[in-house]
Amino acid sequence: MFLDPKGRGATTGYDMAVALPGRQNGDEEDSLQKENNKVFDVYPGSIEFEVKTVNQSSGEIGGIFVQTQPSDTDMGSKTPKNLLIRGKFYAKVE
Repeated sequence: MFLDPKGRGATTGYDMAVALPGRQNGDEEDSLQKENNKVFDVYPGSIEFEVKTVNQSSGEIGGIFVQTQPSDTDMGSKTPKNLLIRGKFYAKVE
């Protein structure tokens, strides 16, 4: 069950902000239309791993990753930006 900061939820059945009940008549401005009518979209992303070290005796590996993904859209009210995330990873393989 998810409620966004303005108190609306996609799965809870509570889909209208308490402070704007009179604006739900279909005549909203474009900016309020996106704020009041939330959508849940899943955008594609990608991730690449490169193993740099392998320790066969302990089964540990380590390396770097690069991930690209769109940013948060506040449930459809904002345009997503492209994010590039880079970092290190460690894992133990059994």
